[in-house]
Amino acid sequence: MDEFEQFEGGVAVHLPDGSTRNIATPDGFTDTAFRGTLAAFHTAYLRNGVIPSVGDVHELWPKLPKKTISGVMSTLEFREAIQHRGIQWDAKDGLSMEQQTVLLKLSDPFDRRGLASKLKDLTVPMARFQAWLKQPLFNNLYNQHTKANYEEALPAIRQRLIGNAEAGDQRAIELVFAMTGEWNPNQQHLEDARTIVLKVVEAIIKHVKDVKTREAILSDVSMYAGTLASMNQQKTLE
Repeated sequence: MDEFEQFEGGVAVHLPDGSTRNIATPDGFTDTAFRGTLAAFHTAYLRNGVIPSVGDVHELWPKLPKKTISGVMSTLEFREAIQHRGIQWDAKDGLSMEQQTVLLKLSDPFDRRGLASKLKDLTVPMARFQAWLKQPLFNNLYNQHTKANYEEALPAIRQRLIGNAEAGDQRAIELVFAMTGEWNPNQQHLEDARTIVLKVVEAIIKHVKDVKTREAILSDVSMYAGTLASMNQQKTLE
């Protein structure tokens, strides 16, 4: 669903209840000037994350004089249109009821649908939601809700893991032991590699009679073994 629908004499915006509302082009301005300023303003807002200046808008729509852009931006019709676009002119206004409803619905951990499906049911166009994400208050609350859902889900996830391990799930058993530090798969791989290196060294000492050649080979093997140990240590730290 597009955020703006053009009609002769203005634009139509979609309301939270799914209906539309016509916003007439401000007196003294053409439809092209009104729509062009709205489009350029929205693009600049998404790019910069703050309310754009007349110069920012003119940069994206240089066909319009700055005086015209400034005039359009000062009208009540323009302010109403960008509000429906999801742009908050004054941060002190706080969150709208629509934004609070969206935050509540998107925070439902049992709703596994994608973001687009959820917003469609809420009759919130993606363009409006993307603009909301530029608002610090909305963005912070959205992040807080998702982090809270993650933390609240951890106990149930741990319990499910323990249940799977008790039921004999080999992968779950390995994860539990790895989490408690009783088993480290990287350490086992390192021990296996050390065993192979020792066998190679024994074979070199036994079969390579030339001292210089033997020392050169052993030096390379030692270097490779050191590199392997460092890589495994790094994986353990990660």
